[in-house]
Amino acid sequence: MVSLTDTFLFSALLDVLDSVPASPATALFFAAFTGFGMFAGALIVRRFEPWAIRHTAELIAFAAGLLVAGALLHLIPGAVELLGADRGVAWTLGAFLAFYLLEAHFIPHVHARGDSPIEDHHHEHDHHSHHLGPLVVMGLAVHSLVDGISVGASLSAGAVLGSVAALLVVVHKMPVGIAAMSALFHSGVPGGRAAWITGALALVTPVAVMVAYFTLRDVPSQTLGILLGIAGGSFLYIGAADLLPEGQARGRPANTFTFLAGAAVMVAVKLAVH
Repeated sequence: MVSLTDTFLFSALLDVLDSVPASPATALFFAAFTGFGMFAGALIVRRFEPWAIRHTAELIAFAAGLLVAGALLHLIPGAVELLGADRGVAWTLGAFLAFYLLEAHFIPHVHARGDSPIEDHHHEHDHHSHHLGPLVVMGLAVHSLVDGISVGASLSAGAVLGSVAALLVVVHKMPVGIAAMSALFHSGVPGGRAAWITGALALVTPVAVMVAYFTLRDVPSQTLGILLGIAGGSFLYIGAADLLPEGQARGRPANTFTFLAGAAVMVAVKLAVH
């Protein structure tokens, strides 16, 4: 059970973050933080693949709760505050639809549910498995770039919003890293090379964070609002349309609990800030 002292310390930490001005040092910190998620997922598969496969569904459900609540409670309200309700929601919806079209028609979906992608694809044709690896790399590179821009834009609006966006990236990148490693294994890529490829993909987001920070920190509030709307729409899509169905695929009570726990974390952040 969370004590009053813990709640006070958490609130104090957020107050400190809220007072931290955007600077190259804070941008570098958050950039390094965002690179951790996918790298950790790849490392888990490399060292503990059976455990990772057994518990990926719970990780995904928790990440889904964080992303959905984080987008609805933090990023989208930030866009609405800067743009007004109509324009803020319009940019959010536009990003949501763009991600749907991108994933449905251009980027292959990487399943990351509790069942191993290796087992799921055993009965598929060999020519499909050989093409899966490059497609996964391409799709994750684009996705990681968008994640980095979202964090950089959020950081421009303040350290609290930047830390929330960075946390959302980290928690959904870990199960994606697990899935990416499994998909690369299945496509015939040796373990060491698969780890290097996933590690390189993990660096895309931090680099994008730094580039976005230096190019977006002096932009007008209207532009920042647009970027926050895009970030909110993209995270909402990833959480609600992508991760949540994967996390609930088996319908275990633990998955529901971890989803609600993820949402509760974002509610706690919102209450502590205010």
